[in-house]
Amino acid sequence: MAIQITNDPLNQFLDNLPRYALELRRQDAQRDQFNRQQSLREQAARNQQTLFDLTRDRQKYQSEVFRNMLDTQVDYRNAKSKWDNYVKNYQNELDMFEDRQKAFFGVGAPKSFEEFLEKRSAYSTRVGAKENVVTAQKALAELRSLPDLSAIKPKEILPPKNVELNPSLYSFATQQILPTRDQDIMELYNIFGGTRMGAVPSEFKMQNIIARSTR
Repeated sequence: MAIQITNDPLNQFLDNLPRYALELRRQDAQRDQFNRQQSLREQAARNQQTLFDLTRDRQKYQSEVFRNMLDTQVDYRNAKSKWDNYVKNYQNELDMFEDRQKAFFGVGAPKSFEEFLEKRSAYSTRVGAKENVVTAQKALAELRSLPDLSAIKPKEILPPKNVELNPSLYSFATQQILPTRDQDIMELYNIFGGTRMGAVPSEFKMQNIIARSTR
């Protein structure tokens, strides 16, 4: 009797096993490739977000510095206008102070307009010149209330730690906010003497003393 070979499912499975293994390896390879691509896409998205954040932080810092510069310039302009108005209001007294500086080659002359007003107030009190006393004391009080220009300066704003401080950004952050401040202070010192208007460089004080002595 001949042996009949039937379509046994187990035999079929064993015959197809190599193909199953290949298919599983192919699927594994596809899954690994997909995971790698997904990881690269996520990393690219994170890099893009990081670049966006850095750009935004840099722009925000520049905006803060610019706003600080603008506020400082406004404060300085307002302070300087007070000095300008004072000069306009007390021009007669300033002329008298200047004349006193020139008289007798400046010998015994008051060293500042403030000292001049103090002496004028005291002298006018002694001689009973009440109007001059009132004017001198009013001028003296207003002079002492004028702002110190050298005290007006921008706030220090440090860049965020995640922002690279390159030469361009450093120059932007440290640029001269008030390029005319020292010049203005020197001009006011030349008019008033003293230091009510702000700190005066010592070398300019010496130049001023020499200039006054030669008038």
